[in-house]
Amino acid sequence: MKKMVLILFLILILIAGCKQEDKGTSTTKLSELQVEACNSADAAKTCDTRLAEVGIVLKEDCCRELGKCC
Repeated sequence: MKKMVLILFLILILIAGCKQEDKGTSTTKLSELQVEACNSADAAKTCDTRLAEVGIVLKEDCCRELGKCC
């Protein structure tokens, strides 16, 4: 019985560790070039056209990370 409880405890620790790793990888960080592209496209109102043509960063990433091009 003690062996089974110990195994269950170890499995729960392993699962908890995996969930904490996933939380750290869910946020996207933009490079300086991507931030500049977002800012420029937002200022020029070309988020739907020019930003897609250049392909440096997605409009959705600009919106999520910087609140631009939403």
